[in-house]
Amino acid sequence: MNPKIISAAVLSLVFIVSAYQTETATQADAPAPTSKSDAEKIVTDADAVKNALNVGGKMPSFSLQDSEGKTVSSDELLKKSNLVVIFYRGVWCPFCNLYLQSLQRDAEKIKAAGGEIVAISVENPDKSSGVAKKNELRFTVLSDPNLEVARKFSIVYELPKEADEQYKSKGLDVAENNEMEKAELPLGATYIVRQTGEIVYAFLDTDYKKRAEPEALIENLKKIKNE
Repeated sequence: MNPKIISAAVLSLVFIVSAYQTETATQADAPAPTSKSDAEKIVTDADAVKNALNVGGKMPSFSLQDSEGKTVSSDELLKKSNLVVIFYRGVWCPFCNLYLQSLQRDAEKIKAAGGEIVAISVENPDKSSGVAKKNELRFTVLSDPNLEVARKFSIVYELPKEADEQYKSKGLDVAENNEMEKAELPLGATYIVRQTGEIVYAFLDTDYKKRAEPEALIENLKKIKNE
């Protein structure tokens, strides 16, 4: 592989890790809201984990464009299979790309266990297409403008100002990249949804480097299949 490409990849990972450390630290040190209005202004990742849709809930219906610009509806997807719904931050996030690659490696096992993978990010179809090509994904990748679907899952949080500034200093404006007014992101959440629309598994964590293991997804899908 070209050494320049490797060098660029390493530098990208370094700045993302650095920004992650700032993001984590600022969330932990953030003062509690002093008024109701303050609480309404900022939703932290911890708030999102607490308020997110969870096991026993109903997945909200949605229609989104895939990486080829075609409209895909959740109702049509559920007619075919149970779903493994993945929310990721974007093509710029190396941890997200690594996770999507790991899912692709186990995609056939996941399908054999009765599940179809659906990955969702705020990025537009062109960028979603880039994610699919970059990671050689053969499952559905959807674009969620303004994080509208992620909001229905209550998994959207606002990036701390210090972390946002650090990302910008390295050339990444999260709000601009997401075509939004604020630097908001979804949790790196994973759901298993049975064909009835019921959520039967949810992985939610403030640490976006932690993701649901493919083995756990396969095990939970087999439980549904054997019921």
